[in-house]
Amino acid sequence: MKAFKGGEGLSFTIRTSLSIISTLSLLGGMASPAAAVGAGDEAVTEKTMTIAGFDVEVARAHGYEVVTLPGGAMASVPVDKADAARAGDYVPATGVLLPAGSDGSLAGNGYGESAGDCGYSWVQLSPRGGGSASLTTGMTLVLDSGGPWDVHWWVDIHDRGGDSTQYFDEYDGYPSSTGLSWTARARSLNLTRGSASATVTVGSYTITEAGWICFSYSPTGSTTIT
Repeated sequence: MKAFKGGEGLSFTIRTSLSIISTLSLLGGMASPAAAVGAGDEAVTEKTMTIAGFDVEVARAHGYEVVTLPGGAMASVPVDKADAARAGDYVPATGVLLPAGSDGSLAGNGYGESAGDCGYSWVQLSPRGGGSASLTTGMTLVLDSGGPWDVHWWVDIHDRGGDSTQYFDEYDGYPSSTGLSWTARARSLNLTRGSASATVTVGSYTITEAGWICFSYSPTGSTTIT
C-alpha cells in the first residue's frame, strides 16, 4: 500500500497492485437529518458519499465487472449481467459514474442519480468532562455497493489547543465488517476546554466489495469541551 493523507488535494491511498479506474467528481455536500443520540452526546452530523471511480480487481474478486454503458457512463455490475449492461438491456439502478459534461460537472442521464451516491458518512464529537471527548465516525452504504471492503479515513480535530488528525484504516474485508455499515471504534481524546470540531476530510474514502471507490462529502461535528 502507498498511503497519502486525505485533504483538500484529494490525495488518497492507492493499492498499487490493483487496476483503478478513477474519475473524481466535484465534492460538495448535502446534510441529511441527524441520527438519534444518547444522553450527553452531541448530534451526529451526516453527509452523503459519492462514487468517484472503480477498483477493477476488487470488483472482479467479488463477482463484478466494470463496464461502459451506452452513452459513456460506467458501472460495476454482476459478471452475468455485464454483456446485457453494455448493450443497454440491463440498467443498473445505483453505482453509476456518469460521463463528465462539457462544463466539467457530471451530466444527468436516465440512471436516476446525478452524482452516483454511495450512501452517507457521519461523525460525532461528544464532551466527557475533564477536558476529554469521545470521537466516533463511520458510514452506511447502499445495497448494491456490497458494503465497505477497504476503509481509508481521516478525521481532522480542531480545538483551542490546536489541530490534529485521527487516522482509521481497514483492509481486505476487515474482521469487524458488518454488512453495509462501518463504524470506527470510539476514541477518547484529550482536548483543550472550549469550542471544538471534528471533520471527516474530503480525501476519506472506502473501496466496496463491488469495487466502487466512494468518497465522503466531509461532515463536520462541533461541540464545547468541558
